[in-house]
Amino acid sequence: MSIALVHYHLRPGGVTRIVERQSKALTAARIPHVILTGSHPQQESDLPIRVIPALDYSVMPSHRNTEASTLMGQMRASAKEVLGHEPRCWHLHNPTLGKNRLFPQLVKILAESEVPLVMHIHDLAEDGRPENYSHLREHREIYPLAPQIHYLTINSRDLTLLKSAGIPAQQVSLLRNAVGPIDPAGEVPSSEQTSPLVLFPVRGIRRKNLGELCLLAGLAPEKSQFVLALPPGESGETTSYRTWIEVARKQRLPVQMGVVGRDPSTPAGDSTFPAWIRASTHFITTSIAEGFGLTFLEAIAFGRPLLGRDLPEITTDFRSQGINLQSLYSGLLVPRPWIDENCLHDLLETSLQHLYRSYDECLPDAVVTQTAESLFSGEFLDFGNLPETIQLEMIPRAQASPSEILCREENTLIPADEWLNAALERTDTNRPEDLDPWSSTAFARAHRDLYDSVTHCRTAKPSWLDPREVLLQYLQPERFHFLRS
Repeated sequence: MSIALVHYHLRPGGVTRIVERQSKALTAARIPHVILTGSHPQQESDLPIRVIPALDYSVMPSHRNTEASTLMGQMRASAKEVLGHEPRCWHLHNPTLGKNRLFPQLVKILAESEVPLVMHIHDLAEDGRPENYSHLREHREIYPLAPQIHYLTINSRDLTLLKSAGIPAQQVSLLRNAVGPIDPAGEVPSSEQTSPLVLFPVRGIRRKNLGELCLLAGLAPEKSQFVLALPPGESGETTSYRTWIEVARKQRLPVQMGVVGRDPSTPAGDSTFPAWIRASTHFITTSIAEGFGLTFLEAIAFGRPLLGRDLPEITTDFRSQGINLQSLYSGLLVPRPWIDENCLHDLLETSLQHLYRSYDECLPDAVVTQTAESLFSGEFLDFGNLPETIQLEMIPRAQASPSEILCREENTLIPADEWLNAALERTDTNRPEDLDPWSSTAFARAHRDLYDSVTHCRTAKPSWLDPREVLLQYLQPERFHFLRS
């Protein structure tokens, strides 16, 4: 058995971490493999990497004239250099994401050669990324179906939606990402010695819902500090990020953003990510959408209590394995009279029109009404469901009337400042061994089972799933969100 792991790049990010952990897991399992990628890692690595620039994002100027057949030849040659032969199985990361114009043709070449093929879905162009989807429109053959082709998802949400789109149940499964190994962060600073320092250990992209981070900071006990680890990076979402920095400054909110690599965690400390984790007393998440939801588990790995917004699509997987997420709310609610509903409805209609137009779809007449009913029912509205222009208006009003902001915890409504005080007093009841389902050992075992399955089945010529069936799963009214439109 030999494997080629393929990803666009090895720049810092979630998928890069997974590729690196896969390589280490395969090495531990003594499975020969090679990593084919479009860029060198930023730090020296002893992983079996071969760089092929044409695998990188299509915006890279170095491969605009490269053809898919040429790239496939380069991939096979590079794999042979490391393995001594062509891979027995090809494992492609995010092959349907639309980040490289050649990937649909690469998938077609591999699928039609009947070689065992793993399509590892971390993110989807159909899921709020219309700019990526535009690169796929001319291709109908994106999602191949055959016994030797297997799809992996990183959460049950995508698993369910891909099945509903038409991928046979025996050809798609959930693969839990590995968490760790993680260097211990040390003991949580004592509440008797320090005020709360609540860390959001992510990049400040829009779906992380930074307005909600600011709102909670404004409701927190005196001397609390809320910290966002990193700026948006290469995502192009800097305008929203700067807006929330300015709001925090004007409203004098106890929020620091983009501290890693810039601000020291303590007067005597440094600005590294580990230093900020050591200084933190809690982790927080206000995100409205996640792929895997690493923050929920990293809090346990680092021994920090976690508080913030629940995402049942993600956390159901964790709770089913015994993880206790006791300080999460299902909604952060503002009174309905605070909102100009005509303005909200106009923004919703405009956003939906733009979204559907971006996907080259007609907006059905009933979708605006159905989406509004899904998001905006009841006497309160969830702050996280609001567009940023309205969130901005809520911050000073919430500071002036903090008791009117409510948290929905299970089926109970609690004033948000009371909820936050209580959450900051709780300790984490999870133990490091609770993360065993996401261990490197479990990760390696899952890969061996996967490769055994796809390399020992009877092969067949592929058929092709209509890609619009996938798109329609993600355009359902209840899935709309302003922060992803």
